[in-house]
Amino acid sequence: MSSMLKLVIIGGGYAGLSALITARKLSPHAHITLIDPRPHHLLITRLHETVRRPLDAIQISFHVLAKRFNFIHKQSFIEFDQDLLAVWNKQKYLQVEDEIVAFDYLLIATGTIPSHANSPFGVYDLNTLSQKNCADILQKVILGNNLEEPVINVIGAGPTGIQFSFEISHVLLQCHKKFRLNLIDSHEKLLDNFPDEMAKYVEQRFANMPVSVLRNQYYKDIQNNQIILKNKRTGEESMLASDLTLMFIGNKPKFTLHANLSGQVLNNKVCLNYIFTAGDCSYFEGIGSNLMTSQSAIRKGKAVAKNILLKAGVLKFCLPYMHQDIGYILSLGPNDAVGWIGNKNIFVNGLPAFVAKEAIEAKYDWWLLGVDSYF
Repeated sequence: MSSMLKLVIIGGGYAGLSALITARKLSPHAHITLIDPRPHHLLITRLHETVRRPLDAIQISFHVLAKRFNFIHKQSFIEFDQDLLAVWNKQKYLQVEDEIVAFDYLLIATGTIPSHANSPFGVYDLNTLSQKNCADILQKVILGNNLEEPVINVIGAGPTGIQFSFEISHVLLQCHKKFRLNLIDSHEKLLDNFPDEMAKYVEQRFANMPVSVLRNQYYKDIQNNQIILKNKRTGEESMLASDLTLMFIGNKPKFTLHANLSGQVLNNKVCLNYIFTAGDCSYFEGIGSNLMTSQSAIRKGKAVAKNILLKAGVLKFCLPYMHQDIGYILSLGPNDAVGWIGNKNIFVNGLPAFVAKEAIEAKYDWWLLGVDSYF
């Protein structure tokens, strides 16, 4: 392997950083460039905690990480399509604003964007909440004039919506503030794609809280602080007052990159030898997990980084990505959580699940410090 391997990574999320750290550990002399439009890495699996914690607590500057892992961060947004990927693979360089950046291998780990194109004014989605402190937003609602009982609507009852609902309820109950919180779900039951035990536990917890779960409701629009919903079964429209609206109706890759078993990009079924992908924007062939979870993103990043170094070596072969997710835990406010560990039949909840989730988050914190606890 060349001691001066040039690796360019587009995207500084879980997959991109996992690949970067792995590559740096295995190739101390490689020249690594990270391209990401943000100034910092966001621990997005902890974003719901910003209801009660500063946003800065779950961010780490790329400047700090660049010093720690010896890479160059270029703060820029890169757009591409299939044609441009083919050009990059052939010429082995790309343009970042006015600069030409050469590479031996390119890794694309650009993640996802919200499913809806643009959030209406006054509606907060994952993008806006990753830039504005949710605790400050909620504080304004709590202290708002003429709001004796504010109405808060969380649109989307997936894991993110549920986690934010529990955090908001906890904070408002701690403040002894009267409120109404509606969790708007387009499905018949909560957590439709998760084990039944998880859904039952969440339902039980909500039953003891001032939270109304509105089922079979599609979000249509918001006008003058009024949310317009459409019943999935009857087609009937209804309106809800809203003093605060959070929108979590899912994320999707802006551009899904299909890859072979080893993470090399397939462009019109043609393998691009010098371009790999990882994370939520990628779909690998084979049996490895393609779930859009931080766990899969980290594992894909590690696997692809190793394959890039193998490809650049003497033997020039790659290994298949075969990771299967070994658990999923959903936070339900401070000191509570629910999920499965090992396999979906091993159900955990309450304090043991909370401790397990904190341990999982701590593993990633150690990873960002350079300590590898992922086996």
